[in-house]
Amino acid sequence: MAVEKFFDFILANPRWIVIGLTVYVAVYLLSQLFFGRKPGRNPFATDHRRPKEPLVADPLARDAVLKQRFKQGKVPENLDAIIVGSGAGGLTTGVLLAQAGKKVLVLEQHDQAGGCCHTFVEKGYEFDTGIHYIGDMNSTRTRDLLDQLTGGQLDWAPMDTDFDTVALGDPEKVRRYPMHGGKEKYFEHIASFFPQEKEAIMKYRKLILDADKSFDGVIILKVLPKPLVAFLLKTRLVRLIFSFLKYSTVTLQETLDSLTDNKELKTVLSYICGDYGVLPRDVPFILHALLIRHYWNGAYYPVGGPSEITYHMVNLIDRLGGRVLVQAPVTDILFNDAGKAIGVRVGRSSGSVDLYAKKIISDAGANNTFKKLLPTDIAKKSCIYPLLDKVGPSLSFLTAFYGIDGSQEDLKLPSGNTWYYRSNDINKEMADFLSLSLDDIATAPLPLCYISFPSAKDPTWEQRHPGKTSVLVITLAKWEWFEAWQNERLRHRGERYEGIKDSLGTNMWQVCCQLFPQLEGKKDYMEVGTPVSNKYYLGAPMGEMYGLDQGMARFDPEVIAKLRPDTDIPGLYLTGQDVLLCGFSSVLYAGLICASQILQRNLISDFGKQRKQLKKKQ
Repeated sequence: MAVEKFFDFILANPRWIVIGLTVYVAVYLLSQLFFGRKPGRNPFATDHRRPKEPLVADPLARDAVLKQRFKQGKVPENLDAIIVGSGAGGLTTGVLLAQAGKKVLVLEQHDQAGGCCHTFVEKGYEFDTGIHYIGDMNSTRTRDLLDQLTGGQLDWAPMDTDFDTVALGDPEKVRRYPMHGGKEKYFEHIASFFPQEKEAIMKYRKLILDADKSFDGVIILKVLPKPLVAFLLKTRLVRLIFSFLKYSTVTLQETLDSLTDNKELKTVLSYICGDYGVLPRDVPFILHALLIRHYWNGAYYPVGGPSEITYHMVNLIDRLGGRVLVQAPVTDILFNDAGKAIGVRVGRSSGSVDLYAKKIISDAGANNTFKKLLPTDIAKKSCIYPLLDKVGPSLSFLTAFYGIDGSQEDLKLPSGNTWYYRSNDINKEMADFLSLSLDDIATAPLPLCYISFPSAKDPTWEQRHPGKTSVLVITLAKWEWFEAWQNERLRHRGERYEGIKDSLGTNMWQVCCQLFPQLEGKKDYMEVGTPVSNKYYLGAPMGEMYGLDQGMARFDPEVIAKLRPDTDIPGLYLTGQDVLLCGFSSVLYAGLICASQILQRNLISDFGKQRKQLKKKQ
């Protein structure tokens, strides 16, 4: 009875919650100041930008940075941190720790560093694999952070003002809706196609803004002291304090249904669902809002291609005494008798190599980490282990890479992307396609095609690949369609596998040519990547592109609070897209808060202070 009265009082007087939390945090911070571990050096105490250097286009010179093969003799002595995986999250954490004076080793299972930032060249055509466009690369916080992580060496090319175009219906009679960059222009341009729906579109705009602002609560839950987070979850006060739950407990489809009955408009407003791999009926509105906010000022592409991001981050780690080594598949995370992570085992045909460090950081994804790298008994004791099945893996995709013998000047392709949908019922079309059997998919109509022209986005392309054009087309896929071939050798998976790939690639190319007739008859090269390809090249256990699923379960407060960089396993940290969300910018901040936890200092604040100081000097 007394307990009920206490909670009734607290709920009726929420200011006492704020007072109580403030006192708790103040006491915690003071205890850390006087009795806690001394914080590490501030990586933002120095401006790491340096004068721009010429673009390195020579393949051998780039390979010397991106393809440093593992040899035990290359490993620095007295390591402070070993990072498993060289995606953007792992490299961000690595750069920040190196800038704080730590000795860092990054280990990558593939033959080049970068994860989804890596590119490859076949028959003179260069293809990106995961970074196709990025928002917020004008004078923003994310751009400034990336400048510090790359020595200020990256340039960003703005894409067409219409950075995305939604194409609906029969490809030969398609209805096109361009997405226009610019905070106000973005929504006004959509309203110009649906003038009678302007009120609904403006309400949608406000919801996007409100949801975006509420996301800070998600980050706070991941960095607050664990005892405080446990208290907030147990008492359910988390639902009273954090406004993001208003937008994470309702789907995109439910939100749009509350605003309009216009099916075409709802499809246009939800077109970008392919960027997070969840159907509108299943995705929390807040995630969609974050992505719309990310792009509404337009989109950019890294000059020199996405591998430039990796090239300069690896270069910076090397300069600071660390190493990024490839062809170094980590098979186990090692523990001492007290249950603390102390090292990793690198599998080699010549014999395994054990390496040790003070901190072990996994950028290999939560599923790989807890179901493959950790001893089973240790993994199952973690609070993270049951979350893996609760959230599940994200969707996979088919990616078709095409080489065209012709220049951008001749073909005049847009730098903006095209999102083709077969009809204005995204949920049904995508769900129906994913329900098909393997035998049916080769001839089935494609519900979705994302079409991108990397050669049209990069101003250095003609200099590096004269007379060549690259085309990328992506559609949905299921792991179950291709899992039978997961243990077969690359290029030796048999006629049926290759036949299905070729049929799908041909279907995707047909849609592409119907939308861009100038490509007809000009295809010189085609390769199709399946979920099995994703597993081989990216180490994704089920070929998933976005790590753990980005659906409603991902935004459960318990999941948010427990999927944090500092795990409940001593010495083990997580970085990458399973810490915050999928997407390039998200993993940069995941890397930032991971480094914050390791260095025991507020790097978000440190970075903010540096930004202010540098702005004053301009």
